[in-house]
Amino acid sequence: MKIKGIFLSLLLTVAAITPSGALDRWLAREDGGQPGAFLRYGAGARAFGMGKTFVGVADDASTVYWNPAGLGQIARREVTALYATLYEETNYSFIGYAHPLAGSGTIGAAVISLDSKGFQLRDAFNDEMGEGSLSEMAGIVSFGKALIVKDDQERLSAGASIKVVRQVVDSYSAMGYGADMGVLGRIGDHMTLGMSVQNIIAPKLKLSQATDEYPLSVTLGMGYRLLDNRLMLALDVNKTMYREYTFHVGGEYTLMEMLSFRAGIDETELSCGIGFTYKGYSLDYAFAFHDAWQGHDGLGESHRIGLTKKF
Repeated sequence: MKIKGIFLSLLLTVAAITPSGALDRWLAREDGGQPGAFLRYGAGARAFGMGKTFVGVADDASTVYWNPAGLGQIARREVTALYATLYEETNYSFIGYAHPLAGSGTIGAAVISLDSKGFQLRDAFNDEMGEGSLSEMAGIVSFGKALIVKDDQERLSAGASIKVVRQVVDSYSAMGYGADMGVLGRIGDHMTLGMSVQNIIAPKLKLSQATDEYPLSVTLGMGYRLLDNRLMLALDVNKTMYREYTFHVGGEYTLMEMLSFRAGIDETELSCGIGFTYKGYSLDYAFAFHDAWQGHDGLGESHRIGLTKKF
């Protein structure tokens, strides 16, 4: 009952900081069909539990995906992994690593993979041709560094990433290359602000005749810490080319530096999560409910589990 009460409190906090009427403008806006949509799905079970709000938080190894500038505030080596079961026989995985370079910044690397199978192939006459599959994969290498340090805290960090992406649709495959960048600033002792620009150099993939170019995507994020850093509220606002603005709101509450409870909401799902940390290990779980509003009926639930090690 206590756990349910904490989740409910986080959800009420999310609702309280959401502007009146804003939810109606957020709903049923989807990435599906755009090139590179799988690279906007997210990374890290912790961030998933917080409604995918992490560009302005960016304080673990998953920041390789969210905002490479966040590497500038990572002081220990760290590896994190995520596995998610989605709908329609689709699986998603992420593994990221951050390695500080003794005052010279931090390098990071990540691999993202999405696999989907079991969909029916048909020819031009609508005759069945068996089952097909789809897989998408990306490799990312990042570097982030604190540019301004004051009172032993990073006040301004910047970072950049290069990435290679590969897509396989049945018998067709293609590969492309791109780059991202980000900045992260700290205001006072409680607030961090971040900006991530994905596809500033856009990958281009040609599977058959047409060439798909990944759209430019800009996200502004904020993290605000309260109650001696036990409570964190976060907000991300994204604008991707050819799409409306999308919003992500979430929160995290930590007890005794060991147990964390999370909740969040975005344009496609309502999420919550829990994390347990002990001796440098973190085990995180996130649950998402996709039937939260009209336009996503039938998508159901998804489960995400993650493991992180700091050393």
